[in-house]
Amino acid sequence: MKPVFLVFCEGETEENYVDFIRRQYKSPIKIVPKTAGTNISQRLINKQQNELKISKDDRISTFLMYDLDVAPVVEKLKSCKAVWLCSNPCVELWFLLHNQLQTAKLQTEQCTRALRKTNEIWQNYPKPILTNSQKDALWENRTTAVERAKTLVENSNPSSSVYKLIEAIEKHKK
Repeated sequence: MKPVFLVFCEGETEENYVDFIRRQYKSPIKIVPKTAGTNISQRLINKQQNELKISKDDRISTFLMYDLDVAPVVEKLKSCKAVWLCSNPCVELWFLLHNQLQTAKLQTEQCTRALRKTNEIWQNYPKPILTNSQKDALWENRTTAVERAKTLVENSNPSSSVYKLIEAIEKHKK
């Protein structure tokens, strides 16, 4: 029995990142793209889970990859039964953690500016696209990012729990 990872993504950046991770790990990840976006609900999650089940023994791990900078979305997430892969203020914080530890509170624009300053490969970061050199850096520094993210208080600003997907896939691979 192989687990299937079901990941609901808020936006294109998250979707592109999860697709990249799926390819790198050659893992059974089903991405529910941003079309669900702010319409996330337990009903939508249940529907997607039921569509993925082939047998009653299938094990589906469900994740929600969202930014926590929009209060109405956070309220919707609270009613959903799934693992949060949330970044506060935005997914770019997760990318930033691959390069440096960020402990001071910041807004989305500040986070993106800080990311662009960390390395020349990020200078012209065109959200939501990830270049090959950016993907290489994200892959090479993923364990560092996991360790840095774990030092932050979950769901506070700054924080990112995207590491939970990395850990779940790596656990499955062992």
